[in-house]
Amino acid sequence: MASKMLVLLLVAVASVGLALADEAIGEKPNVVLWMTDDISFANFSFGGGPVNTFRLAKTARQGISFTRAWSNPICRPTRAMLMTGKYATETRWWGQNHPLPNSLGRRFGTFGHVAKAQGYRTLMVGKWQLTNDTVAGHGFDNYCLWEKSDILPMYPLREEFVKKANGPVFDKEARGGTGGGNQNRFWHPLIVRHMWPMQHKMLITTPKDFGPNIFMQCIHDFMKVNKSTPFFIYFAGITAHMHWDDVVKGQAFAGMPKVRGREIMDILGRQPDGTGSLRGDIEYIDKMVGYLRKIIRQEGQYKKTIFVFTSDNGTHDFGKGSTVSEFGVHVPLIVWGGPIKTRGNVSHLISLVDIYNTLSELMGAGVDKTRPNSYSWAKFWTGKSDQPRRKWMLSYRGERDSAGIIRPQWVVRNERFIRDAQSNLWDCSGIRDERTCSKVNATKFLYSYTTLGKKVADLRLSGFSEASVF
Repeated sequence: MASKMLVLLLVAVASVGLALADEAIGEKPNVVLWMTDDISFANFSFGGGPVNTFRLAKTARQGISFTRAWSNPICRPTRAMLMTGKYATETRWWGQNHPLPNSLGRRFGTFGHVAKAQGYRTLMVGKWQLTNDTVAGHGFDNYCLWEKSDILPMYPLREEFVKKANGPVFDKEARGGTGGGNQNRFWHPLIVRHMWPMQHKMLITTPKDFGPNIFMQCIHDFMKVNKSTPFFIYFAGITAHMHWDDVVKGQAFAGMPKVRGREIMDILGRQPDGTGSLRGDIEYIDKMVGYLRKIIRQEGQYKKTIFVFTSDNGTHDFGKGSTVSEFGVHVPLIVWGGPIKTRGNVSHLISLVDIYNTLSELMGAGVDKTRPNSYSWAKFWTGKSDQPRRKWMLSYRGERDSAGIIRPQWVVRNERFIRDAQSNLWDCSGIRDERTCSKVNATKFLYSYTTLGKKVADLRLSGFSEASVF
């Protein structure tokens, strides 16, 4: 009898253990991560901006909107940090012109590799913006990407493929007839698709075809064939980046497509709606968010799909590239759908470096302790904890000087103060941001000023002598 009771007790304990494990991990959610290009938090209506983005505002209310989220001031350092959960002190990706000696993905691994190891189907959509390896080398077996000659060298004989496309794709005229440069990304785009039913094929487009619409169609197609398998979609968007296309004589915003009525159509617009503008780009992004929400529900994926929306850096001519206060780094971050708890606006500090371990935990891989600068917010996102994860965060960029030495510039903050790369101290207490933070005398807040500087100094790897800190 005693032995029978012991067996029953062990079975009960094991059952409780499995139940707790299931509760901790849960069903693996689908993830759609959309990072827009060059748009500040301040541009959106939910960030106090002038552009009516009511679909995104609704998404923010129904999920979580982090009002103090940081990227890096410029795109490639942000992309490398986002994908790896590592700072440039490890990856060495400080600026736009510092490609790694070896692949970012193969050296450090990306969240694409994490997803694949957990049984996810992976898709990357939009712009590549990284060098020295294939998309698969960064963990994505499927892709639908704008083909930029110096970024994604899919075809060694591009001119031949351009002839087959039967239209202008090189921006020779815009760049003074020098040839090469950027292929069209918006109207009449050059896009390579490697996903069912097409394998590594350049799409034959026309002047009425619009790149972001094609990307949305790729996302929808991918969802349709992966309903029974968890999927991870990384959408590195191209709007609202200014562009060099054959249709303009210089750098400008593309005209967005016309859309009939207030609600998004099944087929997005196919005619440019006048001249381009930042407002037009942001409004169209909002329309695409509505379309994405629609297809997530239409394919029966809402209850198990997490949607993450953010940007790589501040807006052109407002903050992009800036290391003053948080003009270059304050970006939107909204999470919605599936297991995400409704919290609305949240003022906790969060960095895009945190996305790696947050997704890693949500996907069932746990937290990677070799990436200690990436804090997991999985429990906060899903309502299992209400505790914030950060008390401070930082951002950086760096370019080589005339001697070939990288001189990083750092911006670091805590709940109240920002210390920027020009050694200014900004008081951002309360709900203030880069538009209303006040510059203060650092000597009056010397402890905070020196403490923030020490955070950066402590981060630097031993022996890394190229960095000049403040």
